[in-house]
Amino acid sequence: MCAMSESTQVQGRLVSLNWPKTTSDATLSFDTSQRQLAKAEIEDASGVTHHVEVLVNWDSDYLVGKEVSAKTTDEGTTLAEV
Repeated sequence: MCAMSESTQVQGRLVSLNWPKTTSDATLSFDTSQRQLAKAEIEDASGVTHHVEVLVNWDSDYLVGKEVSAKTTDEGTTLAEV
């Protein structure tokens, strides 16, 4: 087991949130408050698009088009509206 030594923080406009393509890649649970792994495309202020794996709630699609911040925490990389 290796620990992440670098901290990731990306801030910008969320271009897209891509969920796993197959159900076998997703954690299926009746608890919709459980965070799921998705790939976020975030365009920063300089126009660079970053592809970041994030842990988000199932209803996080509303963040697409909004200013967000992706930060690495002990639980993984999370996404929050700025």
